Amino acid sequence: EMKWDMCGAATVFGVMSTLARLNADVNVVGVMGCAENMCSSTATKPGDVVTSMSGQTIEILNTDAEGRLILADCLTYVEKYKPSYVIDMATLTGAVVIALGRHASGVMANDQYLADKIIESGEESGDRAWQLPLWDEHQSCTKTKYADLANIGGGREAGTIHAAAFLSKFTNNYKWAHIDIAATASYSTPVKAGTGRPVPLISELLLSKKLK
Repeated sequence: EMKWDMCGAATVFGVMSTLARLNADVNVVGVMGCAENMCSSTATKPGDVVTSMSGQTIEILNTDAEGRLILADCLTYVEKYKPSYVIDMATLTGAVVIALGRHASGVMANDQYLADKIIESGEESGDRAWQLPLWDEHQSCTKTKYADLANIGGGREAGTIHAAAFLSKFTNNYKWAHIDIAATASYSTPVKAGTGRPVPLISELLLSKKLK
């Protein structure tokens, strides 16, 4: 059901549409990383080493951890706009469902002020989020002998945090937060459908002009 893997891009579209309809006085750039996910002669294979837009090389240890490769290039691409803050959103890991259930999105950040404002906006909008740690100790999960980074950490532990640790390697030039919406962007009962989250959270954050 790969259609649900585009919920992060759908969130960006939803937020930008909301801001446009409200004629909001905010300076925001929306970036969507869109790619076909299909087997071909150029498909990645376990053990492949690819070069990201940032120039960092990445060893593919798990081909199912492909979304973070696209996000990494998006995080590099946005540097051209010299942003004060960057927030990425993606249905990145099943591990966040185990960690938080379906009532809160997972937030990890390299800036505590930004994380606090995201969580505050979640409470005010009813579209809640909860912060997970992103400590120095988590950074070693990206190490590999054959490239600058591995696209997945070893073992099952802290899968959501390890994904954020990977993304953090592409965010040295701005304040950044990652929101894992794998648990909150869709639901299974009574029918499989999208929830629209975290459009309310991000819209509240931007429209209230909480970020200074």
